[in-house]
Amino acid sequence: MWRKWLAVLCIAAGILLIASPFLKEGLIGYLSGKLNAEQLTATQLKKNNQRDASFDYKSIQPPSFYEAVRAGTRVSSHAVIGRIQVKRLGIALPILKGTTSSNLLVGAATMRSDQKMGSGNYALAGHHMRRENLLFGPLMHVKIGDEVVITNLTTDYVYRVSNRKIVSENEGSVALQTNDKRITLVTCDKPTRTPNRLIVIGKLVRVEAHQ
Repeated sequence: MWRKWLAVLCIAAGILLIASPFLKEGLIGYLSGKLNAEQLTATQLKKNNQRDASFDYKSIQPPSFYEAVRAGTRVSSHAVIGRIQVKRLGIALPILKGTTSSNLLVGAATMRSDQKMGSGNYALAGHHMRRENLLFGPLMHVKIGDEVVITNLTTDYVYRVSNRKIVSENEGSVALQTNDKRITLVTCDKPTRTPNRLIVIGKLVRVEAHQ
């Protein structure tokens, strides 16, 4: 009898192993969509931006199934400080304060504690998943001239993509403050463990009242 139970367990484990990538991406898509649909106000976003946050660049790697499940219990709307949209690529995500595993699994994560929309270098990190329409995966198809819009629900900041490049994961300077007004988007160059990062840079072209 125990051999039958062992066989059943082995089969179940095998099915879970095969299905885990699809379950993981389904969970990430659900969590991201759910958080992006939260009806937050500009006042709430401003309050959230005053909270402390952690910044761990090592988190910018494709997550495991376990990390996705664990993040599902930790993600909170209290981390949301804005939204990002790249209309041509279909990117519409919450912006969360702090580069943490849970934040990266649901949206775009800020990379410095002193970031301010429309000022200096606004750096955001996001995951690149096997399902390319998730999170920052669509950035692999970004083109020079594409518009990137970020908002705090009071003001929209519109950037135009001026450069894209692949750098080493150790190139931390891409997130440093700058004198010019730019946005820097960071993601893995592949949907697997990789030592390289895709960097997309955009220049601020206009500021508009949010509608």
